[in-house]
Amino acid sequence: MNIQEALNVFNLSGELTEKDIKTTYKKLALKYHPDRNPLGNELMKAVNTAFDFLMTNIDKINQFQSSNENDRYNYSEELENVLKTLSNLSGVIFEVIGNWVWISGETREHKKALKELGCKWAAKKKQWFYRPEEHKSRFNRKEHSIDEIREMYGTNGRRKAKGWYRVEVSA
Repeated sequence: MNIQEALNVFNLSGELTEKDIKTTYKKLALKYHPDRNPLGNELMKAVNTAFDFLMTNIDKINQFQSSNENDRYNYSEELENVLKTLSNLSGVIFEVIGNWVWISGETREHKKALKELGCKWAAKKKQWFYRPEEHKSRFNRKEHSIDEIREMYGTNGRRKAKGWYRVEVSA
């Protein structure tokens, strides 16, 4: 995740302070709380990852963020729409890792719907994924297993449309 991606999750731009980030985090935490939003657990993974990243890099935010308004969009709402659609697909298992969504399970019958959502197929992982378009990288071509990705971004749960499945991450 980079600074612009984290800011897009929070839908923030301009000169920011630590207080601005914390205030926005509290608003998003209320909006996506699992008691208020059925997809809250998955959405909060992206919000928490962005918050941790922004708080760790608070000194670099104003220096490096894009000044182009066209680079900014509300990724948290986009992510919410994608997760709502995925939760309605039977047999599909999805997991938010960082600000990407990894999709597995019985996806063959939903191939067309996944493509329409903007999901891409990761042949080596044998899973679909959804990511912010800005996260497309031409430089980082190192292959990571899905377990390595989980470990890097600190997640350990996958969600099926009608229930939770735990995944143990080996340390």
